[in-house]
Amino acid sequence: MNKASVDRDIPAAYEALKDAEIVQDGKIDAGFRGQIATFGAAVSMGSLLSAIAFFSEKNKSDVPREKLLDALFRILQSHGMDSEYKNLYQYAAANPGCREEVLNAAIALKLAINLYPKRENKKRDGTDQPDQPEQPDQRE
Repeated sequence: MNKASVDRDIPAAYEALKDAEIVQDGKIDAGFRGQIATFGAAVSMGSLLSAIAFFSEKNKSDVPREKLLDALFRILQSHGMDSEYKNLYQYAAANPGCREEVLNAAIALKLAINLYPKRENKKRDGTDQPDQPEQPDQRE
């Protein structure tokens, strides 16, 4: 992690969250925070391309993870990236050494998420998630 790069990327991440339509009515679904952390772990433990492929799969999460890939791509575009790339996968496949750059952008994105109020998760169809039943206190 390069702290200077992360700091530089936070303003771009803040805007990318809006541009990628992750911010809705000024708030972000709580599930996005966990998903961006999962993305960083997937890159660290596996590979960048496999993490991108995993996050590209639609309808396998409470939040549309592909929007996080779009936001990451927008952050990288703010670096003056060549416009020949249409998405994060194309950029990463053509630039095998971009792993740290993408991880720095993911960290900036996770930090920028904190700048927005959190909204409880909704299902992909827009309805509220059912309340989870309370677990009984096991300390007796």
